[in-house]
Amino acid sequence: MAAADPSDRHHQVQGPARNRRRPWVTLAILAVNLALCVRRVGGEDRGALAFVGFSHLNLLLLFSAIRRFEASPDGSPARGRARLAVWLLTATLTAAFTWRIGEMMPLGFAIAAWVMAAATVLGGFYMLFLRGDNESAMRAPRRPVDWMVDRLTMSTLQALAM
Repeated sequence: MAAADPSDRHHQVQGPARNRRRPWVTLAILAVNLALCVRRVGGEDRGALAFVGFSHLNLLLLFSAIRRFEASPDGSPARGRARLAVWLLTATLTAAFTWRIGEMMPLGFAIAAWVMAAATVLGGFYMLFLRGDNESAMRAPRRPVDWMVDRLTMSTLQALAM
């Protein structure tokens, strides 16, 4: 019997306590963040409250879909359904954030933001559905441009949360 490849992340078995604790920690962090956002917005702006509620619910569902995607075996129908859920939830979250920042920008910048959001959603569709499950690509080392895109995405999300 061959030993399991340690780089195969979604089939790696972790301790049972660690798997049970992680979703609750994530849920607790999201709950505290939601409470802080609602407190900051106050009760007067119902649109902002709806946006905060929607984005937090979407994030919670996205984390659940990612967990299902990682847990399902390669090539199974469950993995395909989870992949679709991940893409749809990511696309709606991208559209919601773009809608929100588009309201505050001049028209030219808002159009540029929508073009970038569309490119992100279409790129995600390509990577998830057209490129498929390429295991060798999953194990490939990260390029510096991937790291830079991750950092820009995180800094954008942090700026929106302020």
